[in-house]
Amino acid sequence: MAEIEARLCALETALAQQMATTPAAAQAELRAALDRLRVSCAEQAAALDLALHHAPEQMHLPGELLRRLPLPVLQLTHALRVVDANPAARAVLGDGGTGERSGVLRAVLSRSQARALTQALDAAFVQPAAATSAAAVALRLRIGRVDGPRQSFHAHVVAAPGKPETERATWWVVLFPLEAGTSAGNPELLRLLIESTIDPVALTDTDGRVVIANKAFAQPFGRIPAEIEGRRRSQFMDEKLSRHLNGLEAGVIARRMAQIVEETVLRPTRTRDGQPGTPRPAHLLTERRPVFDDDGAVIGVFTRARDVTEELRTREVERLADRVFEQSSDAIVITDPGLRVMRVNPAFERMSGIALGANPEVLLDALVMPRTGTRWVSAGMSDTDSWLRQALSRAEGSWQGEVTLHGQDGRQLTCWARITRLTDAAGTNLGHVAMLADLTLLRQTQADNQRMAQFDQLTGLANRRLLAERIDDWIGFASRAGQSFALMYLDLNKFKSVNDSLGHETGDLLLTVIADRLRAALTEGELAARIGGDEFVVLIGNADEAAAQRRAAELLDHLARPLDLPGLHNYRPSAAAGIACYGRHGDSRDALLRNSDLAMYAAKSDRRAVMVYEPSMGAEALRELETRVALVSALENDEFELHFQPIFALDDKRPRGCEALVRWNRPGHGLVMPGAFLPVAAKAGLMPAIDRMVLRRAVAVQARWRWAGLVHADWTLSINQTASSLAAQDWAEVLDAALVRVGWKTSDDVAPPFGLQIELTEDQLAVDIPGAMEALQRLRKMGIALAIDDFGTGYSSLTYLRRMPVTTLKIDASFVRGIEADGDARQIVEAIIGLAKKFGFVALAEGIESEAALQTLIELGCDYGQGYLFERPLPQSAFEARFFGCDPGEVPNLEAALQARA
Repeated sequence: MAEIEARLCALETALAQQMATTPAAAQAELRAALDRLRVSCAEQAAALDLALHHAPEQMHLPGELLRRLPLPVLQLTHALRVVDANPAARAVLGDGGTGERSGVLRAVLSRSQARALTQALDAAFVQPAAATSAAAVALRLRIGRVDGPRQSFHAHVVAAPGKPETERATWWVVLFPLEAGTSAGNPELLRLLIESTIDPVALTDTDGRVVIANKAFAQPFGRIPAEIEGRRRSQFMDEKLSRHLNGLEAGVIARRMAQIVEETVLRPTRTRDGQPGTPRPAHLLTERRPVFDDDGAVIGVFTRARDVTEELRTREVERLADRVFEQSSDAIVITDPGLRVMRVNPAFERMSGIALGANPEVLLDALVMPRTGTRWVSAGMSDTDSWLRQALSRAEGSWQGEVTLHGQDGRQLTCWARITRLTDAAGTNLGHVAMLADLTLLRQTQADNQRMAQFDQLTGLANRRLLAERIDDWIGFASRAGQSFALMYLDLNKFKSVNDSLGHETGDLLLTVIADRLRAALTEGELAARIGGDEFVVLIGNADEAAAQRRAAELLDHLARPLDLPGLHNYRPSAAAGIACYGRHGDSRDALLRNSDLAMYAAKSDRRAVMVYEPSMGAEALRELETRVALVSALENDEFELHFQPIFALDDKRPRGCEALVRWNRPGHGLVMPGAFLPVAAKAGLMPAIDRMVLRRAVAVQARWRWAGLVHADWTLSINQTASSLAAQDWAEVLDAALVRVGWKTSDDVAPPFGLQIELTEDQLAVDIPGAMEALQRLRKMGIALAIDDFGTGYSSLTYLRRMPVTTLKIDASFVRGIEADGDARQIVEAIIGLAKKFGFVALAEGIESEAALQTLIELGCDYGQGYLFERPLPQSAFEARFFGCDPGEVPNLEAALQARA
């Protein structure tokens, strides 16, 4: 009873400490519960004392007194088998009386508890000769039902008189609930303590059973504490995790030392509507400590897992902030409230050359001084206090402006400074942070921007903006001095072909060479500018039309010298130039630029090097502009169509193919012939788009006729293309895609002969277009034939006939018309036919309009011909009716032909 009273006093002291922050009502309730506990313990102790001091022969559990005793009482053998138990003991252990259930106590005891209880039995046995009454030994046990929760007891062991070595020796074990004894055994108080923390907390015994746990520990497993207490881990968690944790605790128990590990787990989350969400990773710092009994034996492991996710995140933010401080390109200075420098980053040391360790008493306001004109300087500032203190005071703790940083060895650096006072939550001044950005790069950038605003980045010549300023200056000077000057607008020939075939890098190199040559050729009083693409402008001072033309010719000759660039060997650049003179051709900047541009386009159209502006060019330019705009719309609205003119074999006068000729069905103008719009399209850069449109449509028509069985493999469809289009890197891919689209080939096989022939004019072949030769060789490998159109009218060359994969020479119509009466024409045609036969080419005559011309061509051995004598170009439906005998609608469209073939 004395021990119980001591433990009750300790409990009362502990509760008194806890109740300091407990409401008054709760304090009264706790004190009442403690009083009731005292009374209950006193009654139980009195009853037990009365029972235990009866004569041995009267000490049997079936006695009415022990049976009604509220404390659990067990009669045990040395093997811990239950001989007898009162109802209170059976309520704790289950039906653990005699018989086959007598081993129920051993089943719920851990190995350490069983060993401790056996030792207590031995210690409690006293020989009758040595003592007049039985001795009692106390120890702590945690027992309960096999499948239920455990409860902590103080077990008092009393040995029955007799000899311990006899088989009938027994002991009485009286169990006192700990909650009736000490505060440490009070489950309500212990539960209150572990639930007061948000960290998962659990106490397990040495067998891995959970003795007690809080809600935070049970929640991740979808349980409440009561559902896991008294159970092994394998009964409520994943087996793999259970074995892992058992291994960790076994190590703690074996080493009898605490273990702290960091681990990452997935924590369940909930959406706003209470549904399970995506688990989030949490970083835990888990501490496992061994729990010892009074004899120093390990009886369990206390586990506490603290979520350190936010701490790690804060630590990472601090680490990143420190890295920003160390690696920032701006100088950072931290001072105390008195502006004494406390810390600087490496950028400051690099910029200033000052190491803080060698100068521990440096003041910030001595390192930086404001530059003249900064906004801190104002009337009324003290001459005694430092400029920075006054500036920060007036700016309420934050100032920025341009300063001079005074570094080591007299170096001075212009910086942009941002200085801010640092305060805590109470507003106490903790110091200042200054960030200094070096303005050297900014000043350089400003200078670069100024240069970029007035000069072309690629060539270094004046740009459009600077040119406009200079023209305005020259106009003002010329109007005052009564002088004239000329503006030469220059555009390179075939530059787009260089760009498309060899790439922009080579094109840029060519522009750079042209700019360098212009710069080198300029004399005093001249200015060259690049205003975009391959267009240049040269201002020629104090020059009339004649002088300007002579100077333009000199410059063009200087530009035309041979050069070597990647893919361009011995290349001679050429250009067209237009000239407008101030006063005669315009008295404003816009007028001079516009009129010189018109003159340049007129020179290109007439294939001349230099032309001077004439008023008629304006009207022509307007018409050309309208046509250019309409052509763009025509491509978008599909206003083009193909007409077909048959090609006949002259020996049997049977059609062996046809030529596809493009026509423009222009709204409001009717059918427009190609000679009226193709030159404008070429100037506008629209020829690649028109060429590809013609290619796709011609391939579709040829495939339609082939699939419908109207023509066979010997039928040739000829289309006109420009050499620059063929030289484009993706032209062959466009043809491949067209053949795949019409079902003539798959994406990865080689197409069978398709009967397609490409026509190029002789003058196009005479110009050395980069990449054209390679493109023609690729087409030849694809089975595409090549015909030279208008042969004999341009720059005929046996060299390109030998090098190029030509199959047909087309004799220009100008030689064919009147050939029967024109002896010179007859000799030219005879020479062309002979040349074709020598090279193994086919000779085809264009423009056959009379029977006499036809007979002459047959006599000369010409192979094929076309012209109005046979048939003029016809729309597709009319051509099909005339030569295939098909009524409109009888020839299936391409989709139907493909389906029929499938």
